[in-house]
Amino acid sequence: MDWTLSGRRHSPSRRTSSSRYGRSRTYRERRSGTRRRGGARRVAGAGAIDGLARAGFVARGVVYIVIGILAVLVALGFGRHDLDRAGALTAIADEPFGELLLWLLVIGFVGLTLWRAVRAVDSAESGGHRLLDAVRAVVYAIAAWSTYQFLAHGRTPTTSDDSAHDVSARLLHTDGGRVLMIVLSLAVIAVGIAIVVRAIGKRFAERLRTGWMTYRTRDLVLRLGQAGHIARGVIVGAFGVFALQAALSDTPGRSKGLDATLRSFAQTSFGPLVLVLVALGLIAFGLYSFAEARWRRTLGGVPR
Repeated sequence: MDWTLSGRRHSPSRRTSSSRYGRSRTYRERRSGTRRRGGARRVAGAGAIDGLARAGFVARGVVYIVIGILAVLVALGFGRHDLDRAGALTAIADEPFGELLLWLLVIGFVGLTLWRAVRAVDSAESGGHRLLDAVRAVVYAIAAWSTYQFLAHGRTPTTSDDSAHDVSARLLHTDGGRVLMIVLSLAVIAVGIAIVVRAIGKRFAERLRTGWMTYRTRDLVLRLGQAGHIARGVIVGAFGVFALQAALSDTPGRSKGLDATLRSFAQTSFGPLVLVLVALGLIAFGLYSFAEARWRRTLGGVPR
């Protein structure tokens, strides 16, 4: 018989669905939350890293949900904040208990930084994945620091559009920078397409303990994950398209950050509808991040 930790028996259909996203594990592996792969050793301080990382997933989810809500308001004609992390921080600060929530976001971003750094130096993944983890660690470290600066000194982070313009201008004004920017733009477009393809195939579910969920919960989490990853893939692909246009025209101002990219969706022939759909996708990804905080798999005691 196949029993869950709660003592309930899985139905045959649930066992089949669960095996689709990962092999069954022993009772001890479920209790410890780890699955040894390739002789992975348990990382020192894994419990603290695990807790901080899961707090980070929640922090990431909050930011995505806030940006998604702000985007919906813009589509309806009521928006007044930038549609990026800077705008999200400002919007949160205006709410009751906003300062407390921002401090929790700082802790969450620090947790994500530490988690990605540990994965970069002690991971069973390939060298490419470890490099990507190192880059993400830097990104989250910047997010943590800028959020702290906003709280402690009132310094609003640089908007995503200004950052995109500055990076584009520096590249285009250096020898070989235009070629490099074209190559990077094509790579970003490819990444966006890959994210969408993975979302359609539900590849993200490989990182989740789907066998621990009820059938309805698993179905909901997978749908949120699909919608959220597709929205992110579309946005990343749009980043690449705008950067490519800037490189080909030698005009840094044509590159766009998250704010301008989201607003551009409202300027399509379908009007604000496209922006609303993408915004709902961002909200879905935020909710999916909450699910990751609870059900993300671990390896060596650290979330995979």
